Amino acid sequence: MNFILYYIHLTETMRMYPPALTMQRLCTKPYELPPINEGDKPFRIPVGMPVIIPIYAIHHDPKYYPEPEKFDPERFNEENKKNIPKCAFIPFG
Repeated sequence: MNFILYYIHLTETMRMYPPALTMQRLCTKPYELPPINEGDKPFRIPVGMPVIIPIYAIHHDPKYYPEPEKFDPERFNEENKKNIPKCAFIPFG
């Protein structure tokens, strides 16, 4: 198996089975999340607040990965990987 083929198989495996399901970070600058429902207030994240990032949920979100439960190494080939937003693949945190 050539290196490129090995790499895209490994990358898709890391998407489907990340070593950590979540990771925690501390907010370093104030951030505001838009309201979920119309008429609600936005949620403000203050500096120093812990934030949990759901890696497994992001890697299995159909918004970023069509048919997320399907093993499809071609998602990460040169032609297709440009369709994946930078923040939607977090294999090692």
